Amino acid sequence: MSGTLWLPDGAPKAAVVLVHGDGAQDRTSAGGYAPLINTMLDQGIAVASWDKPGVGASQGNWLRQTMEDRADETRGALERLARRFVGLARGAVGFSQAGWVLPQLSSDDADFIVLIGAAVSWQDQGDYYTRTRLLREGLDLQAIDRAIAAQSLKDERIFGPEAADPPAGMSADRWQFIRINRDADARDALARLDLPLLAIWGAADLNVDPARNAAIFRALLAGRDKETEIIIWPTATHGLLKASAYNWQLTEEWSLFAMVRFFLEGRHAFAPGALDTVTEWILARDQG
Repeated sequence: MSGTLWLPDGAPKAAVVLVHGDGAQDRTSAGGYAPLINTMLDQGIAVASWDKPGVGASQGNWLRQTMEDRADETRGALERLARRFVGLARGAVGFSQAGWVLPQLSSDDADFIVLIGAAVSWQDQGDYYTRTRLLREGLDLQAIDRAIAAQSLKDERIFGPEAADPPAGMSADRWQFIRINRDADARDALARLDLPLLAIWGAADLNVDPARNAAIFRALLAGRDKETEIIIWPTATHGLLKASAYNWQLTEEWSLFAMVRFFLEGRHAFAPGALDTVTEWILARDQG
């Protein structure tokens, strides 16, 4: 595995590892992490991130990983931070698919975790994603219900235990990745979680249902650590960007104008106050 540790100008006040969402992501998510990393560095937070297996300079194949494999990978990175920064608060900041990874960590691994746009259930997240896409395409609610029911049956044939071959147009690796992870559900791990948690969703998230997932988190974590916070951020996307300018389900769908605007806006592309909330919460863990 190959990655980078970015250090603030002064002595670090805390240290985090970044845990990717889905896709073949390198250590900076093709530059998309830059505003977040720079914001954290400005606040005195050291940041580590790595290329997924088989991406960039890392060997292996991320499509052969389970969520448990990814949790073990994250523990290894956190152990490196512990050796580098003795006595410093350290944690993990994860995006989207990391919602099935980071809740597997414990107080033996980290001091805190932050989840951005996390889903509880792989299956429910897929249904929400499809429903949102079809609504945006103009289908009525009855047609959407029929389409989702048909898709569920098709998915069971394609990815279920009786499936033998990947469907046309899908690589064998991607097919296998979905088969081994499609039953992922974070409920049990969240119920056992013994770490302070900041879970934050954009209110305009098109990929993950913010209200439903935040409600599940609140129910499972009720009465837990007073440092735990569960937030739905207004006018923000799946990645906490400004919904008025950047709300697509996939970055591949962004217009050229949106890409140029993101490059020029940097940290100002994020919903006002969202990044400050994340960094301030992390720094409060160091004070604790």
